[in-house]
Amino acid sequence: MAQRIDTVVLSGAGPHADPWHPLPETSARLAELVGPPGSVEIVTSIDRLGAALDGVDLLIVNASANRTTPIGEDDQFGRTLDAFLARGGNLLATHSATIAFPGLASWRSTIGATWEHGRTSHPPIGRSLIRRSGAEHPITGGLGDFEVHDERYMNLDLVDNADVEPLYVHEEGGVVHPLVWARTVGRSRVVYNALGHDPGSYDSPGHVALIGRITSWLRHRR
Repeated sequence: MAQRIDTVVLSGAGPHADPWHPLPETSARLAELVGPPGSVEIVTSIDRLGAALDGVDLLIVNASANRTTPIGEDDQFGRTLDAFLARGGNLLATHSATIAFPGLASWRSTIGATWEHGRTSHPPIGRSLIRRSGAEHPITGGLGDFEVHDERYMNLDLVDNADVEPLYVHEEGGVVHPLVWARTVGRSRVVYNALGHDPGSYDSPGHVALIGRITSWLRHRR
């Protein structure tokens, strides 16, 4: 019997990518981590996304943008996402997804933050300590701090009054910045994970363990 596809990875391409993030490679690593072979489909076309999500429980958005101006496909993605969430689908947005779909208010309000050009930044990529916050959550129970070679975002623009309680953070220049959080939007569970710049991020056992916990919670197994 063929394995049922229960997860779709939207891997950004064209206007939903940029020159700095190797999205095909990180999407492939994510697909390996979140489900057995045959259970995860990687989609690179917004046009195909709606059909691919039919009967699927989990959407992972691993996308970006090298632009600040919206395009028609952004609205198309927004409508597809709204329909997916309305039926209780669950979402994991990774790393540069805060840059993706610029100007799409529903995307920003769903994941809880966006990259603000001229304000948001990151220190040079390198090996860093990622610290668990004091928040209690099924995702983090039993997990601790970990090290990872990655890019760490600073000063993301958080949505006002959004229930963003960081699960993992990093410190730069004496300031603590949120990196991972989980929230509920209607009947859907949503996680943003700011880690995952390149495939090397997923060589970290601690990050891999966190991905496993995230996807378990998103699938309502925790």
